[in-house]
Amino acid sequence: MKIVVGDIGGTHARFAIADLGQASRPAIGVMKRYRTRDYDGLTAAWQRFAGEIGETLPRSAALAVAAPIEGEILRFMNSDWRIPRFTIADELGLERLTLLNDFGAVAHAVSILGEGELEPICGPDTLPEEGVVSVIGPGTGLGVAMLSRRGGRVEVIETEASHIGFAPLDPEEEELSDTLTHRYGRASIERVVSGPGLIDIYGHLGGGEWDPFRAAELWSAAIDGSDGIAAHALDILVRCFGAAAGDLSLAHGAMGVAITGGLANRIAHLLRGPMFESRFVSKGRYRERMQRVPVVRATIAEPGLLGAAVAFERDIAG
Repeated sequence: MKIVVGDIGGTHARFAIADLGQASRPAIGVMKRYRTRDYDGLTAAWQRFAGEIGETLPRSAALAVAAPIEGEILRFMNSDWRIPRFTIADELGLERLTLLNDFGAVAHAVSILGEGELEPICGPDTLPEEGVVSVIGPGTGLGVAMLSRRGGRVEVIETEASHIGFAPLDPEEEELSDTLTHRYGRASIERVVSGPGLIDIYGHLGGGEWDPFRAAELWSAAIDGSDGIAAHALDILVRCFGAAAGDLSLAHGAMGVAITGGLANRIAHLLRGPMFESRFVSKGRYRERMQRVPVVRATIAEPGLLGAAVAFERDIAG
């Protein structure tokens, strides 16, 4: 059986054809990616994909969207797109549609990845076979989901945990929090640990305004060290990422953390360094517990598409 899978984020909409007839796991075909700002909504991007794919689209789909799956209209936090939840299947000409949060899809993908696709960051090398895993990834926003595996049963819990309050841990971060609160009315984790977060930290440090559409250039300058202020901003982001990942592990009761996404892949060398780990484990009386929590990085390129296909299979299975 073939279906369309989509991963609809704040910056890009990704589509592919998935073959669910594979013995081990869904096979994902060639991915097409479109910038959301170039289209007025999902239907327009879908039509572009249909025109480029060169074949009639399947009448079933699984779409992972960067929005809470609730209410009649799905509203993106980092995009102007809106999706009519109960009529979008008809608009797209679908007979069956699975809609889920984008990081819910990522958690579904993590649930089937092998050890070779989960690179150790800190702590033990492998995720526990039973219990809860926090799935976290920075991008246009910060995605957070919970993966629970008990007695062979897999359950994914979609969350909006990235929007809890940012907790500064030193004077430099307290000043950053004040700046973000003044600008946005509130400082959340996502305002710091995300692609746009680097731009805000950079501006706070005196780097000046930066065009959000050129965010990739700032990330490159921060990673290669060609811009000292950008490199410092990235160090702050990594420290705060470690602290937030540890806090979320505690909040979820998770004895495993999986980090995913393109930005995490670009800074993998920093995540393996002391800045991330020291903040992750520095939880006072719970330090020893945190040292026993494995943190791994999913190395596959498009976990959202794979996870959407897995979620569709599980939806069919009931």
